[in-house]
Amino acid sequence: MRNIIIFSMVTFLLAFTSCHREVAPFLGDYSYKLSGEVAVTDAEGATSYHLLHRNGQMNILEDKANPSRLLITMNEMNGACYTMTATVKGDSLFVEPYEFNINILTQEGTSIFDSESTSSLVYRITSSGCGMLNGKMLVLDEQWNGYQSGDNRIGIAGPEMRIIAEKN
Repeated sequence: MRNIIIFSMVTFLLAFTSCHREVAPFLGDYSYKLSGEVAVTDAEGATSYHLLHRNGQMNILEDKANPSRLLITMNEMNGACYTMTATVKGDSLFVEPYEFNINILTQEGTSIFDSESTSSLVYRITSSGCGMLNGKMLVLDEQWNGYQSGDNRIGIAGPEMRIIAEKN
């Protein structure tokens, strides 16, 4: 009986430490920049726009409830905040689907991402993605899909959104 208890405890400790070693390199504070191109689809068809760079602080923490998962928070310079969860396999990070609202500034006759905008549209986005850690750099590729709040006939897609993050 004693051998079974000791074996169980050793197995638990080995499983816990191997999970922690897998997520440990990702843990920490990062500065990030997000960029990409989105396509807005309405009754007239699709129009592509380059997203103005968004940047801020990213924090990656271990999920205490599940040590093999990570909790990621992104705090943008403009005040927006997003949270997501991810799993790690080797040097790859897999972000589980999460939703957020994004306020896209507009100006008649110009790109919806013009920095000198006079009105705004809110889009509800569902995102997921994967990334790789290379030293102090984390490169995360996401795919965005969503619609304009209040009018689900106007869709938005960003199949190649890229986050470049450097560990502080």
